[in-house]
Amino acid sequence: MEAPRNRKQRRAAAAASANDSFDPSSIPMAHPPRNTTKNSKEKTLVELISERENELLGLSQDKNSTTPGTGTRFVSIDPKSGEISNLDASDLASEQTGTKGSIAGSPSDGNSGSEEDEDAAIPPFIDTVLLSVPLTTLHMTLAYLAAHQYAEYIVLDKLIRESVFVAFPILTFAIHLAHGHVVSFGNALSSEHVSLIPFHREKLSIAFLRKLLFPPSLRTTVFLPLAIYLGAKLMVMTNDEPYYAVMKRAPSIGTLWVWSILEIPVGAAVLGALGPLIWGVWWKGYGIF
Repeated sequence: MEAPRNRKQRRAAAAASANDSFDPSSIPMAHPPRNTTKNSKEKTLVELISERENELLGLSQDKNSTTPGTGTRFVSIDPKSGEISNLDASDLASEQTGTKGSIAGSPSDGNSGSEEDEDAAIPPFIDTVLLSVPLTTLHMTLAYLAAHQYAEYIVLDKLIRESVFVAFPILTFAIHLAHGHVVSFGNALSSEHVSLIPFHREKLSIAFLRKLLFPPSLRTTVFLPLAIYLGAKLMVMTNDEPYYAVMKRAPSIGTLWVWSILEIPVGAAVLGALGPLIWGVWWKGYGIF
């Protein structure tokens, strides 16, 4: 027999040789063995399901009732053997209580400690300095603006010394005292936390808005009249008194006015800021510009 001359003939010859070497009888065609004897240890899936249903129905029967399957029964399944057994409801409740107690008291729950640390109060010194430093900067800015407007030349070193060595200690002591770090005022300075979130229709009442804008506290009672007085005093001073008095007293009064507004809630702060302005423009006839 001649050898194939081209590729097509070679492929056809290879396919023919492969088909000739395949033996169909090598594939087993027998059915899987079926053991249908009653004494066999192997059980079918249907038999296992039927036995498990009988066990559950037997456990769910109420001993005090003639009707099977009534009432609520608790069962437990052994993870190793798969056996089903009755479980008392009192035992289940005690297990759940013990589990919750162990979870609450476990050292792995470290988030509660971190949340308490985050919600902890700011140290007194930090609480005071966080407000006294910006107010000192405001005092130095107002002193520079007043000197820039009225003085012939600005002595910047003198302004810095007055702000750092006079205004800063006085503001620090006053804020420290007002925040209850020197003398404890108890809960007199604190007010109830009121928020619009989450919002519902009851928060549209006048009583809630009054509590939101003007919460009753000693802080509001003290600082709101002080803010109104200092604002009116600043308006009169900048419009009626001579320039030397403005340069000397306006920075201090302006700084105390801003501090009083910062210490009170939003509604009282608006009244303490706009009240003196409206009084000076409408009643005294001062110009804004």
